Formats: sequence, C-alpha cells, structure tokens
Amino acid sequence: MSLTQLWWQFIQIGVAAFGGLGVTLSLIERYLVKDRAVLTAQTVTESLTYTKFLPGSTGVQVVGYLGYRLGGWPGAALATSAFLLPAFFLILVLSILYEEITFLLGETATPALRGLTAAVAGILVATIYRLAKPRITTLTGGVVAVTACALGVVLQINPAWIVLAAGILGVLMPQRFAQEQSTSAKESKAGDQERKR
Repeated sequence: MSLTQLWWQFIQIGVAAFGGLGVTLSLIERYLVKDRAVLTAQTVTESLTYTKFLPGSTGVQVVGYLGYRLGGWPGAALATSAFLLPAFFLILVLSILYEEITFLLGETATPALRGLTAAVAGILVATIYRLAKPRITTLTGGVVAVTACALGVVLQINPAWIVLAAGILGVLMPQRFAQEQSTSAKESKAGDQERKR
C-alpha cells in the first residue's frame, strides 16, 4: 500500500468514525483487513493491546500504530493526520457557525450561553460525584479528594503532580485506605441484607 493510498484510507475512516473506538476499529477491520487485506485481525488486536494503557485517545493511538505498521514513521504521521483531519474541519465549521450565530443574535444569545455553561458545569459536578461516591469510602480518601481539589483550585498545581502525590500516599499508607474500605464494604453488605428482608 502506497503512502497516498494509506492517507486516503484513513481519511475515509476519519470521516465515518463517529461514535468512538468501537466504530473506529470496525471501520479499520472493514477497510484494511477485509477489503484491502493489508492488515490481519491479530495486528488490529495487538494495536489495541499496545495502546490501551497510554494516555490520550486510544482510537488515535491505534491509527498511529497501524499507520506505522503499514508505512513506518511517515505512515504513522499520515494515518494520524488523515484520521484527525475530518474532525478538525468539522469543529472548525461548527466554531465559525457558533461565532456567526452569537454575533447575529447579539445580547439575546448571552443569557442562553450563560445558562448552557452553568448546565454543563453542573453536569460535570454531578458526574464527578457519581464517579467518586462508590470509590471514596474512607475518611482518608475523602481528605485526599478534598485536598486534591483545593490544591488544584487554589494553588493551581498541575493535576499530574497531584495524582502522582496521591498515588505515592496510597502506596505509603495502604492500610489507611484498605482498613476503612473493608469496614465500609461490610456496612454496605449489611445494608443490602437488611433491604432484602
């Protein structure tokens, strides 16, 4: 497969890859494993295995890895840029439309946009609460969470440093997290048994 063909295949995948990693893998399988037979299903599976634990978008990483397998470093660069190009242009067009609409509506749009911003912030807080509630079951965990929030908001410390420090704290004091967590787990089981009666 030439680099031009590789670029075109990943443009096509990027145009149709709405819906996340599952859709991306399905398109890769259809275009590159079944239709063109330039990759095997095992290679696609390996790409997912190798990239799953890296930070960032797994779909983009899989595309970069497969581009590398098909065309070396130039293939990785072309596949990744081709895959991202359709989304880049779509967000560019939507941004321009957003600016035009808010300009045309003027002050009428401002309260609506403030309301949308407040709603999005509220949804993020609710999501964080739902994610944190079953996982922060100890006093120590709660203190770490509140401290991490304060360090991020007040002192504006880089989140990577906060996460690293919390991980080190967990390694140094595992009993503080485990003992209280097991007590919480026992209470949760007792509550479930009472509800069944």
